[in-house]
Amino acid sequence: MKIHFIFLFFIIASISACVKAPSYPIEPHIEFKSVSSSYVYSGYVDTISFSFADGDGDIGVNSNAADSTCDLCSLKQGDSSCLKLQAFNIFMIDSRDSCLNYFASATLSNNSKFKGISGVIDVIRAVDSKSCLAVPNPSCPLDTVKFTIVLRDMAGHFSNLTTTTPIVVDPH
Repeated sequence: MKIHFIFLFFIIASISACVKAPSYPIEPHIEFKSVSSSYVYSGYVDTISFSFADGDGDIGVNSNAADSTCDLCSLKQGDSSCLKLQAFNIFMIDSRDSCLNYFASATLSNNSKFKGISGVIDVIRAVDSKSCLAVPNPSCPLDTVKFTIVLRDMAGHFSNLTTTTPIVVDPH
């Protein structure tokens, strides 16, 4: 009987020794997954989903940050200072005018012995028409936008860029 327990112990120990920690780089890596709708009416919300993996498991924002204001449309002129806003870590660049939209994720961490984390982040946002900013009229054309997404971790590492599929915005 004892030999069965010893044999069982060694089987369980050998199986658990085979479990390896995921190996991710310390810079976040993101990949576009989906949009909830590829056709929206101006001002209606759309959910944009992307997956992430981060080797040091520090996705989140510095909630005590005292950020200064920045020009959200300055990327077109090469100014990336808005990407350094500490209270935000998800940045979406609008393909129509290179203006920046920013969001804050929850602080995500891994409570296991492994530091690396991965998952999916959903950003819920209103998508507006930029072709007819004033009162829409029947002659306003459809607007199409793609968002380029970048994620920054708490250590300041930036992810790769990923781009959404086109979203058609109906201004009517």
